[in-house]
Amino acid sequence: MRNLKKPACITKESSLGLTTFEALNILYEDIQSTLAQFEANKKSRWKIYLEDVFSPSNKHTLLPWTSLVVKILCGLLLIGISMFYEGSIYSNLFLYGVVVLLLSAFNVVSVVWDSKLRHEEVPNKVNEILVFLNKNKDKCCWKPENYPHLCTPYSPCITLQWTYRDGRLVNLPWALLVKGDTVLIRPGQHAPGHCTPINVKECPELQEGEVYSPPPTATAHDSFTAPSARVPLQNQPYILDETPYIKNLKAALEEATNRPITYYNRQRHLLMISCVEQMALPFFVVCILSVSGLRYMYVSDWVGSGTLIEMLILAPISVALPLLPLIFPVSWIFLNAYGNARISALLTVSSIYQTFVDDPFDDTDIGVKKLIEIHLKWSQVKKIFINVLFGLHSDLSRSANILHVLGSVSALCCVDKKGILSWPNPTAEKVFFLRSVEDVPPSPSENSLDRHSENGDVFEAIDRPIDTEHQHHCDSSSQTVAEVLDLTHDRNCPFRLHFDDKGWKQHLPSLKPLGLAILLNTCNMNTQDHYTQFCSHVTCEALYNEDLVPVTNRRCLCELAKQIGFADSAQNIFSLEQQLSTFRHVQPETVRRDIKFARSLALATKLKFPFPHMVAVVVKEKANRGALQLFSQGTADIVLDSCIEFWDGKELCTLSTTDRKKVQDFYQRTSLTAYCTAFAYRPLTRNVSSNLTQVYLELPADSSHLYLPNRSPTPLTWSGGILGHFQSTDSLLGNEHVEDEVSDIDGCFQLQCNQVFIGMVTMQYQAQTDMVQLIEQLERACIRFVHFSKENELRSRVFSEKMGLESGWNCHISLLSERTR
Repeated sequence: MRNLKKPACITKESSLGLTTFEALNILYEDIQSTLAQFEANKKSRWKIYLEDVFSPSNKHTLLPWTSLVVKILCGLLLIGISMFYEGSIYSNLFLYGVVVLLLSAFNVVSVVWDSKLRHEEVPNKVNEILVFLNKNKDKCCWKPENYPHLCTPYSPCITLQWTYRDGRLVNLPWALLVKGDTVLIRPGQHAPGHCTPINVKECPELQEGEVYSPPPTATAHDSFTAPSARVPLQNQPYILDETPYIKNLKAALEEATNRPITYYNRQRHLLMISCVEQMALPFFVVCILSVSGLRYMYVSDWVGSGTLIEMLILAPISVALPLLPLIFPVSWIFLNAYGNARISALLTVSSIYQTFVDDPFDDTDIGVKKLIEIHLKWSQVKKIFINVLFGLHSDLSRSANILHVLGSVSALCCVDKKGILSWPNPTAEKVFFLRSVEDVPPSPSENSLDRHSENGDVFEAIDRPIDTEHQHHCDSSSQTVAEVLDLTHDRNCPFRLHFDDKGWKQHLPSLKPLGLAILLNTCNMNTQDHYTQFCSHVTCEALYNEDLVPVTNRRCLCELAKQIGFADSAQNIFSLEQQLSTFRHVQPETVRRDIKFARSLALATKLKFPFPHMVAVVVKEKANRGALQLFSQGTADIVLDSCIEFWDGKELCTLSTTDRKKVQDFYQRTSLTAYCTAFAYRPLTRNVSSNLTQVYLELPADSSHLYLPNRSPTPLTWSGGILGHFQSTDSLLGNEHVEDEVSDIDGCFQLQCNQVFIGMVTMQYQAQTDMVQLIEQLERACIRFVHFSKENELRSRVFSEKMGLESGWNCHISLLSERTR
């Protein structure tokens, strides 16, 4: 690269990766060379250009050469006759001939100019980008806070890549990647372009779209019956050998004039060229010549006859001229420009009339909304009309005519939903937990699975997640109720939530531990790096089992914790000690046999199950003599196996077989249509070695035999006078005797057993309000909305119902391949 003057904010040369200034220069030069190459190739396409303007078979042509020749011939004949017969009755024909020739010339200039603008519309737009980039590349001084966070949750609508820029690792959009960039490819990630590994011969070169999938350790998939340590798959630095944006730019330049012909262009070509000019015009000219010949030869004595010039020249001209497009091409160009200008003006003015709902949780029907009629004045359209007519407007009105599209649309197809139909990330939708009651009257809450609730007000404010100082285990005579609280999503904000049940605060003692677990684990920024690496590792593991999906469902639940009553400062009384990650493979045949909901589906339905995993954090209370606590979250199957008790809001209760079945049924049912995360907790008397944080714990596919020997020695049935294993958190953690920290795999597994089940949270993508209103209005306009999705049929059906679409046999069109469906 040539020597360039760098911005003042760059003080030294980066040893790894490019600087922002260098990258923008490379991007500018690559775009410039691509555009120059396109312009050079276009010069050799003049035949295609002329064919696009004058060929009768081209659907874009407004003035085919056949019509142009006939018009010129008619004009010349009229002028010639008037000049040959000077001073006669044909003298006015000279003026008529000149008008025909002038109209023909004006039409030629207009269609050539319009076609030129259509061919140069996209290149001109690229030139504008180059001018803007060249003007501002020297002024760019990006700081780390200008980039998305490195641990931003994956979303299909936002394509980001870890890249070294200015000596720092940043999260860069793919469109800004350039040749020579040093990118950090994570396991299971798609390559943004052709990449070459840096100083690692074992790593293969990656082509665009190829998945970087380093094989797990040699013994990772061998038969084993005990917990095993797995070394995390590492990120690999690569050098990008191409600029990804250039491929899209080339496609845009090459295909700009090859877009599908619009409905109105097809109908115009059929009516004006095929029917009128190619069929009607020759037919009527031949007819008038035949009639004139018969009249001159046979019936002239009875009806009279004119001169040969009148019958053989002027009569055919008078028939042909009305059928020729004298002003139609110009009218078509002007009307298209005016229609596109009105649409652009309408979009600009309509923002003034937008109304917002005051109460985001109002239950009024958002589909029933009065449509506002906007009347545009000529002064609002005039400037846009002139810019569109001369190709100066920002819209690509000739390459993609929005007027034709909106005027002929009969079906609107939308691919996928994340970030387009819905908010980019899912939000909490349901909260599940268990509680114990002695008497079971009908519950006022309609959201309880068992439709039961305990008598009286059980509201009790607690300051700690589980206040176990004076607690006792549940009486064996009590019954367990599975409670589900629904959450409503704010339609105007991507994260705000609200409990549907007005009496939800009576469950605060059960929700408090869940809120604290969210703050200390899910929404703890100090855990994001470890979780992101674990997620990449599991993504690679899932590649070797097509029936499992990688774990990418940990999303922001901060708003749920705030609704429960926690502030962000609640994290400050704890310090993060260690992080533990556990996963295991499953046998899909076993899962399908055990899940009754899966058994009820058709045999042709292929399901992908969430990858069983659990992520735990060991935290220390800064007060309370450094008490250690373990907070876990993950898929309910592996979390539930690690639990022996549950917190019912007042005390610890044993998880019976019936309780486990309630948890499993809820998880299995919601996992088919949503994203479900389970939470658990236990106090610790031993810390964990930092070495265990550097490895992942893999369990056998069938690990039930591992949990039984590690169960708490407390009896499975409780008598009123016997205290359980977890009598008091303070008594356990206030012991003066401090045991050695856990440093082996078996001890790490034992540490994660005997946990207390807290609850589960389901998350779902929520449809955006404006999209729901759009679909409602499309239905009124008899326009069908078609939803293409990469999700399975069940999840797509649930989301389609959220948008108000019918859930019939054709509600879901899958984009999955046969292998991954």
